[in-house]
Amino acid sequence: MRSQLHDRLRRISEYCAVPGLIRYVVLFNALVFILHLLAPGFLSVLELNPALVLRGEIWRLVTWIFIPETLSPFWIFFSLLFLLYLGDGLEISMGAAKLTSFYLCGIMLCTVVSFAFGVTGGAASIGRANTFLNLSLLLAYATVYPDFKVLVFFILPVRIAWLALFSAFIMILSALGQPLVVAATLGAAFLNYLLFFHTELRSHLGILKKGVVGFSGAPRRITAASSTVETLHRCDACGRTEVSHPDIDFRVTADGREFCREHLPAKS
Repeated sequence: MRSQLHDRLRRISEYCAVPGLIRYVVLFNALVFILHLLAPGFLSVLELNPALVLRGEIWRLVTWIFIPETLSPFWIFFSLLFLLYLGDGLEISMGAAKLTSFYLCGIMLCTVVSFAFGVTGGAASIGRANTFLNLSLLLAYATVYPDFKVLVFFILPVRIAWLALFSAFIMILSALGQPLVVAATLGAAFLNYLLFFHTELRSHLGILKKGVVGFSGAPRRITAASSTVETLHRCDACGRTEVSHPDIDFRVTADGREFCREHLPAKS
């Protein structure tokens, strides 16, 4: 029964998959930024405002995800480029179906929580909801590619895992003292991340614990060898294994190549 439900949900997610979804989000972010330059104050029409949605402005249920995180003419380019890079990397690793499900689930969770706390709490709008949603993308990317390095201020190389943790810490601090709806929406973004990446997160934490403490309890340095996990199956298309995605089935083609079910080549 559980297997049938899993297969049904997988087929639904594949049907609703949007290849290049984050690219479309980036495109609309750029368009909204241009409109903001032409008509200052335009963003107020797009914000997630539960009270106004209930009055009939239903477009706000979607348009809030297109509000750029920054309105600086200098930083907007790098912000959108970084978001584009996150989206492309996640789609390669997760596949279009799972990434679409992850992003749409984040939108729904943030929206529902914003309504639940925003209407009763009297908050006019939740302007940071898009920032929190993008944070979940950063956390996801850091989980899939923890050793990837980013040049902070174009000079200092920092592992993206540390950058994601620092960003999450800053977001938590910024939510302190704000209306409850802000903290609740941030929590919704974290919940969405955990729903989709709890297995990978547990795997990374287990490897880290073994690397730092060891089986004897004596501290030791983490090395590349200690963070390598032997796998039996690996998809030739996306690199996923039975360790990173234990719920995925793998198939071997006639020429000896191995693929996960999502990337299995079509029979000619």
